[in-house]
Amino acid sequence: MVSAGSASYFQRTGIVWMAVISLSMGFFTWTVFWPTQVPYEQLGPLGSFAQFMVKNHYRALYIGFFSFW
Repeated sequence: MVSAGSASYFQRTGIVWMAVISLSMGFFTWTVFWPTQVPYEQLGPLGSFAQFMVKNHYRALYIGFFSFW
């Protein structure tokens, strides 16, 4: 049983994970709300995938964005 004053129960999230999640959600927001301003060619495989999703499955991106938030 874990005691109420245990310091190891809640742990601080690593800064790397916080940065990855923040940047990912920022990119997701950018592709959903401003898809014409994204430089897909400069993003390599991520850009190709994002462009495919915007062109062929935009509704899924839009619904997915709000479900993730």
